[in-house]
Amino acid sequence: TWGAAGLVLSPHGFAQEIPIQTPISITKSQGSTRLQCHFKEISANFDSTTIHWYQQKENKAPEWMFYISTGTTKADKSLQGRTYTIERVSRQKICTLTIKNIAPDAAATYYCAYWDSHYSRNPAITSTNTPSVAQPQMI
Repeated sequence: TWGAAGLVLSPHGFAQEIPIQTPISITKSQGSTRLQCHFKEISANFDSTTIHWYQQKENKAPEWMFYISTGTTKADKSLQGRTYTIERVSRQKICTLTIKNIAPDAAATYYCAYWDSHYSRNPAITSTNTPSVAQPQMI
């Protein structure tokens, strides 16, 4: 589920924040750019929240790019050594995707998302994961 700023109610009854991405749209043919995902109301410890970035090229399905978690950053193998980096700014509750040396194949819509684990009192259900995805950013 993705949409404008606010909260999403998951099928399990838990409210979850939708991250806000800035800027909404960028058009660049060279240089570098930074896309930010803001988490203002996240209830969990931001440093332990796993944040993902996805890239969706025109007429294609979104493809997972990266995630950042506690002390770990993992990238899709096809992106290793490329000009994409992600970082978390804990004090400001922001996750940034930087694209350096922009090339034509970077033209896409970018999404950030996170998974918030919820635990149930029912011993048969240990946890459920609910995704939240921010408004897309186009380059």
